[in-house]
Formats: sequence, structure tokens, C-alpha cells
Amino acid sequence: MSRLTDIMLPRPLPDAWSHALIFASFSLHMLFVLLTLGTAILALYAFLDFRWGRGKDSPLYKVILRSFMVHKSLAMVLGIGPLLLIQAAYPIPFFTAVNLLAPFWMLIFLILIVSFLSFDTLAHAVKARQVLHLLGSIVALLFLVSVPGIFVALLTLAENSKHWEAIAKSGFRLPGELAFHWLFRFLHVLGAAIVLGSAYHYFSSAKQEGEHKLLLMWMMGGILFQLPIGLLLTFSLPKKPNLAAWIIVLFGALIALALLRSTICSRLQQVAASFQSVLPLLIILLVSMLLARQLLQDQGILPLQKVLSGNAAEHETRLKPYTRAALDGYQASLQVSYYNPETLYSSCCAFCHGKEADGKGTEAETLSIPPGDLSAIRTTRSYFTSILKEGVSGTAMPPFTFLDRYRLYEVMEYLDRKYGVFSRPEAVPFSVSPGALAQAQRVYEEKCSGCHGGDGGGSGTAPGLVPAPPNLTEYSLSPERTFAVITNGYPGTSMPTFADLAKEVRWGLVKVVQLKRNK
Repeated sequence: MSRLTDIMLPRPLPDAWSHALIFASFSLHMLFVLLTLGTAILALYAFLDFRWGRGKDSPLYKVILRSFMVHKSLAMVLGIGPLLLIQAAYPIPFFTAVNLLAPFWMLIFLILIVSFLSFDTLAHAVKARQVLHLLGSIVALLFLVSVPGIFVALLTLAENSKHWEAIAKSGFRLPGELAFHWLFRFLHVLGAAIVLGSAYHYFSSAKQEGEHKLLLMWMMGGILFQLPIGLLLTFSLPKKPNLAAWIIVLFGALIALALLRSTICSRLQQVAASFQSVLPLLIILLVSMLLARQLLQDQGILPLQKVLSGNAAEHETRLKPYTRAALDGYQASLQVSYYNPETLYSSCCAFCHGKEADGKGTEAETLSIPPGDLSAIRTTRSYFTSILKEGVSGTAMPPFTFLDRYRLYEVMEYLDRKYGVFSRPEAVPFSVSPGALAQAQRVYEEKCSGCHGGDGGGSGTAPGLVPAPPNLTEYSLSPERTFAVITNGYPGTSMPTFADLAKEVRWGLVKVVQLKRNK
């Protein structure tokens, strides 16, 4: 990160408040995300069991799916809060991770739409199309579980800034260390979804003994899955947990074992699991899991935030001496009318043509074809208007179509008042003998008419030049500028140098060119 570009705006809330709100809002969002994922997994299994298994007497999948729409809606709505809070509290880690995963991040909404619509059709499945509904639901589930996979990858990247450069160079691929951590973290989310989803539907959706047994089995399986995955996740952390995180992780593991014991006892004793004994354990397990995640996230992000804040403070110190002058300049600019011709020229033309319209603007040296010296132009209103409206093909001169005709007229009148651009060209300030003038005329016919045309109208025998030669019947330059162009040529164009001609002949060419003006 550049020490002078980490400019961070003041955060809207104190850090303590931000962390507390992120934890609270993210926990509530995560609860319904897990219920949505768990419901989707169980609904697909229940559909298979109903159509081809032993659950033909009970369409449990339809009861489960009725809650899916509620869970997914709440998960979506409640996800806005933590997303906004994370953006405000951790802007650089968050937006860097988003950019590193941009292709996947932009697919999230499309993935969710396809998944939600597919699950909705499963609720209305008919026997005639049950295979089609099944395939659609499998695709929907794969799409749905990919969303937490993307979010897990996003958070993993935000917490591990040392890998950003390598990921950017590798084309959105996680390095091996982070890839394994992401995998175990993702699987841990899916395991938690199964535990919470099966527990919720055990108490809210199951009505028959077989349904209770099925959901109790899923709850037990989810816990058994969580324990080894949680262990692998802990040891795959790129940064080893601090003491507080270790304590919470071990506490969560003990709660998971207690919950497993309760479900196993219910299974062995053929009794319904107690709502009062399961619910508190589930809440404590979820809170401990989320609290451990928050501590580990802070452990990865807060040191970076400290560095970024220090960089921002250093940058602010460097800028402080110029702040007052910048604010005064900005205040003064508020009083400027941007519709007067001087301001229009300054803002639209001066950076190329120069403040004095001499073609020596700040950007002039960067252009392969130098800007014209507007102070030396002697042309007609109609010709100048066409240049401003259409631009000059092959040069950096653009069409000024964003200015209406009144603004263009004011700018042209401003240039005319200041430099006389609509005047006839001045008399040649050099005495040219009849012989030199005759020679200049021959040079024009032999060397110049091929591009400029015999009458100076630009329709010579060498068409298709870019940029096109000017129409000398309407456009000319001051004598001094014309002499300079004849002598030195015009860089980047087909206009060559005639420096090998005698000075008097070159001034004769100036006179010949001026005589082409008939408007």
C-alpha cells in the first residue's frame, strides 16, 4: 500500500460501537443464512425420501420449503446492515477483497435469483416432472451453497492482506495456504447450517415420529461433522488464534459435545429431544462460533487498520499547510460563472492551446500534432464554427458538441475580440520582388496544389490526408505564422518544410496563400 494514497475518511462511529454493531447485525444475519442453507439441504433430501425413499406417507419437504422463503427473505434483508457496517468500518480490506474477487462477487445476485426460483418450483413439483424438478433443485442447491463460499473467500481475503498482491497476479486464485483455510471454513458453515436447520425443523415442521427421527439423525450428523472440521479449521488459520480466541473455540467445542450428548440420549432412549435443553445449547454454540470468528477477523484486520490510519494521519499532516489555500481557492471557484467565454476557454481549450492561445498549453508537448496557435488564426465564422462543432479528424481537437451554439458563439467572439481571428490576414511585412513572387507561384502549383488544391480549397490530387489540409479560401494565418509553417512544416501532418527555399520566395508563398482567401 502506498503511504501517500491510503486516504481514509473519518469513520461514522467509534471503533467500539462499530465492532459491537457488526457483531450483533452479522450474528442475526448469519442465523437466517444458516437456517436458509439448512432448510434447502433438508428440503432436497426430504423430496428424495418422499419420491423414492421411505417417506412416501409424509410430504415433509413441502412443510420445510414453506419456511425456506421466509428464511431467505430475512437473510437477504438482514444482510444489508452488516454489509454497510463492514464497508464503513473496514473500507480498504473490504473493497480490496471485493475487487480481487470481482467476477464472483458480481455473480452473486444472479446465482441467488436462479436458486430461489428453482427451490420455489420444487414446492410445486408434480410426479410427471419430478426428475426435472430434482435436477433443478440440485442445481439450485449448488448455486445456493456457492454464495456463502464467495462470502467466506471475501472475508478470508480481507483478513489476510499479505496475500493480496499474489492473488492479484495469479488471476483470482487463492494460494494453497488460504485455499485450505477457505475450504474448512466453508465446510464449517455448511455443517452449522445442517445443525441449526435440522434443529429448527425438528421442533417446527416434524409431526410424525419418523420425521423426528430423521431430523434428529441430521442434527447428530451435523454435530459429528462439525467437530473434526472445526479442529481442521482452527489449525488451518493463517494467523494462530490468540488466547481469548482459543478459550472461545474450546468452549464452543464443549457446547457441541454437550449438544451431541443430548441428541444421542434422545435417540437411544426413543424420546423427543427437549426444546428447553437443545435451544440454549444451540444459541450458545452459535454465539461462541460467531464470537470466535469476530475475534479472528479483528486479529487479521485491526493491525492493517492501524497501519492505514497511521498512513492517513501522516498524509493529513503533509497536506495541512495547503488546506487553507485549497479551501480558499474552492470558495473562490464557487463565485465563478462557468458560462462566460473566458472561463469556457480556460476550462475547455487552454490546457492544449495555452492561456494566451499561442498553442503552448500544459498538454501541448504530449500531443503528436501540436495544437494550433489560435492567436494567429484569420478565418471566417462559418469555418471556425465547423471546426468547433466537428473537431479536426486525426488530431486531439475534439468536437465540442456538449456546448450549445450560444456558448460556441461567445467563445469565438471572445477570441475575435482578443486576437482578431475573424480579421483578414495582415499585409506581408516583407518586400517581395515580382520575380520571387512568380517563383513562389510556380512552387505552389508544383508542390502545394497537390494537397491544398489549385484554388486553395483543399481538393488537391492527394485526397484522404489525415488531418485534412485547411481550406485556404476561408482559413489563413497571420503572415508571421504562415511563414513559420512554410519554413518548418507542421509536425505530425503531411505539411513538409520548405526551408531550402530562399527567404524571399517563402515570403512570396505567404503572399500567394493570402491571395487564395476569397471570403
